[in-house]
Amino acid sequence: MIKKKPKFPLDTSSFRRLREESYIYIDKTRWLYRMIEEGTAYFFSRPRRFGKSLTVSTLYELFKGNRELFNGLWIYDRWEFEKYPVVVFDFNEIPSSSPEKLESNLFFVVNKYLDDNDIKAPKPKDVPLFFKELLLNLYSKYNQKITILIDEYDKPITDHLGLGEERLKTAEENRDILRNFFGVLKGQEVVNVIKFTFVTGVSRFAKVSIFSEWNNLIDITMSREYADFLGYTEEEIEQYFDDYLEIFCGEKGFDRKQCMEMIKYWYDGYRFSLESDKKVYSPISLMYCLKEGEFKNYWFKTATPTLLVNLLRQKNYYIPKIEDIKITENLLDAFDIKNIRIEPLLFQSGYLTIKAMEDDIIFLAYPNQEVKKSFSEILMQYLFETTPDTFYLAGKLGKAFEQENCEGIRAHIDSIFASIPYPLYGKKDKPGEAYFHTIIYLSLSLIGYNAKSELLTSQGRLDMAIEFKNKVYIIEFKCNQSADKGIEQIKEKGYIDNWRGRGKKIILCGINFDTEKREIRGIRFG
Repeated sequence: MIKKKPKFPLDTSSFRRLREESYIYIDKTRWLYRMIEEGTAYFFSRPRRFGKSLTVSTLYELFKGNRELFNGLWIYDRWEFEKYPVVVFDFNEIPSSSPEKLESNLFFVVNKYLDDNDIKAPKPKDVPLFFKELLLNLYSKYNQKITILIDEYDKPITDHLGLGEERLKTAEENRDILRNFFGVLKGQEVVNVIKFTFVTGVSRFAKVSIFSEWNNLIDITMSREYADFLGYTEEEIEQYFDDYLEIFCGEKGFDRKQCMEMIKYWYDGYRFSLESDKKVYSPISLMYCLKEGEFKNYWFKTATPTLLVNLLRQKNYYIPKIEDIKITENLLDAFDIKNIRIEPLLFQSGYLTIKAMEDDIIFLAYPNQEVKKSFSEILMQYLFETTPDTFYLAGKLGKAFEQENCEGIRAHIDSIFASIPYPLYGKKDKPGEAYFHTIIYLSLSLIGYNAKSELLTSQGRLDMAIEFKNKVYIIEFKCNQSADKGIEQIKEKGYIDNWRGRGKKIILCGINFDTEKREIRGIRFG
């Protein structure tokens, strides 16, 4: 009899469906048990498609006492499976296009819970008071404390950010509605009837906004104990996806070690704790990769990071700097609606991750190839209004670097600039070095070349390095000067020292741009 492999949970975040319909489920129940044993109210942030909604669904079934769904899981013999009333607010399903809609939909959710539980209670027009009535009446009816699960709490806010003043006003009003609504949970009368609360989201507004007065809410987002709670560890991938890995690696012609190294390069690297160096893989990307049999961008397919793109455009952010961000811990979770910092938003959204920490300074960088390649493509498309021709030319540019074709590099860079309608930094101004630098960096990154910018050395900052298997380019950009000046600076600053002794050919490259014509005036290898 042929063994039937379990399905990938790509189309559902329902724990019940996963358990009843032979989907793969990575057993995360020991973390849920720890939370419930050690506290009563938690906030937990992770990027989208990392399993937050599945966690909420799992907690729902756990507190509803549905023991049969947990058969074979870690928690099965450790939990009493007592039945509790559970109230869920899933903001993926609660429309919030305006403050009025958000408030009326919260009223609808509360009223539905009253109807479903056959509770007759006063219906005050004040929605927070109505919510309080629900909680007190649920406790009174069942004589059991209540579990409250809140999924994607920040969606009514973040959906409106970066889209102009009117939408910003909507975000602020929605925030105030949520603060008043969930402010009910801090009252002593309500606290006494609550068993457990779990709140998820992408953005960490918890300390400064919605939950600012909810002082018993424990933020475990960056806790070392929960560093590998969501996302997949390498051990989990080897355990739960063994059959799929065998097929995938065989089709690719890799042995298991080579195969895992490639999967790691593309989809691993997310680190969420300063105290723990544990890293996890993107769940959605890993599963799509094994299902489709290709190393491609999967995480980005589900959404375009409109807020980030708009903020980068508004602030004229220097894109190559993204790979060399340094930040302090207190700024890492700062999120002010009126003054959004790009760096913590990039981290919280999963576009950057913790790479290292030194003297209380946190170094952020792309977690993996998927994010770098895909984000570069999005930035080229939305910041520079590129066309498919630009992507084609970027591939040609990469090949020219591989072949050490100086004239080919010049021609393809000029063609790329000609395919872009106007500079990122304003139509009126002449493009500066940052413009040219950004275009080349993104062009190479989006087609998968290992281009790194703004590399810090003991003597200064190197503009760019492009690393191949057997060679590395050390590049300096100049505007309206000479390519020779770039070569001289590389030598004077000792930029090549970092690559000595690696067994790779080192190619010095100076590139001088003409800002009037937006093209290369000179290029030289040294």
